[in-house]
Amino acid sequence: MTIKMINGESYGMVVGSLISQPIGDFFVCSMGWTVLKEIAISNPRMLISKDEDGVEEYRGIQRDVSEDRKKDLIEYVQSPYATFPSSIIINFPSEFLDLIPFDVKLGDLEKRSQYHNHSVSNFDAEDSVNSYLLVFPIRNGVAQIIDGQHRLAAFQNFGDDQIFDLPVTIFMNQTLERQAEVFAIINGKQTKVSPSLVFDLFGITDKPTPYKVANDLVKMLNESALSPLKNSIKILGKANDFYKGIITQNTVVQNILFLICGDINQAEKDKSDVLKEKKLDDLPSRTKKKAPLRPFYIQKEVDILFKVILNYFKAVQAVFPQEWENQDSVLRKTVGINALFKFLFHLSEIGVTQSTLTQDFFYQHLSEKANIKLSDIQLSSKGINQIYSRLIGE
Repeated sequence: MTIKMINGESYGMVVGSLISQPIGDFFVCSMGWTVLKEIAISNPRMLISKDEDGVEEYRGIQRDVSEDRKKDLIEYVQSPYATFPSSIIINFPSEFLDLIPFDVKLGDLEKRSQYHNHSVSNFDAEDSVNSYLLVFPIRNGVAQIIDGQHRLAAFQNFGDDQIFDLPVTIFMNQTLERQAEVFAIINGKQTKVSPSLVFDLFGITDKPTPYKVANDLVKMLNESALSPLKNSIKILGKANDFYKGIITQNTVVQNILFLICGDINQAEKDKSDVLKEKKLDDLPSRTKKKAPLRPFYIQKEVDILFKVILNYFKAVQAVFPQEWENQDSVLRKTVGINALFKFLFHLSEIGVTQSTLTQDFFYQHLSEKANIKLSDIQLSSKGINQIYSRLIGE
């Protein structure tokens, strides 16, 4: 990497290789940690406001920096064997990145008598390797970190004279939606990250993928004054200044995905089909599991999906008023919510065949279970089946 002064400002110059993949083109190169720390900023996902109608506004795509992980990495980079071989992934707006293509002529290597034990005379003078010179101002915040913020944070106690080059993948002009998708795919499938954050990022797109629809429904359930789940869902998997939350966004999203897709494999196919503008399967094709509310998803009737789930939890609230008001009740914990959604799946199958998914329909079926015993339920996956078995009368 070379640093040059141009019109009184420092510019970085690196040689990069063009990579073409289905998501698009990007470049790979290396940069010193000091330059990368200067130019790249992280963008953590957070709730920044809530208007008078309860509508929430979010910003960013990343998880918060974990102080424990940061501390471990700060110690690690001081080791004589420290290495970060995987890329830091960043995005440049085009106004801050110039791409200058050039060819390396293999015939110009004649001054070297040997090259990997082969005489350079074996190279044709016209043979070349395509590369790019990437030029950018060394200015704070000209690039956004898509992935790698913890690795960069590891250099907090490094001296400016300490050398540590990092492999860097450079995207250009990626929208927040696309940055979120890249981050979610990398971390959702390779590294342990809060599932709530991953699902929330998949929901950024404007296209009605299952994740988008499920996330919209979660936020409607958490924000609507009519919802028994209002302020009960920990968006991004954690509490915030507006509500403490009881259950995670991940829990509710996954249960909604089961209702409209059957399982995650089908949700992935649906996501791909929506993004490619292909027709969705009327019935799940990637799983044998049913999806009772799928017709409403296929028809893009999100308002009906919301109404069905709202009707069900209003009925739950009416049948189990004491348990619902008690936040220590098993019905208000993850085990109970999972069991209730499992029973909603069962009742939805019945309701769809009878063309009724009203609050009265759900109340009629739930009221028969008003006296089931809940005091001995285990707070584990076994507890889900315990509650469900009692709800269906087994």
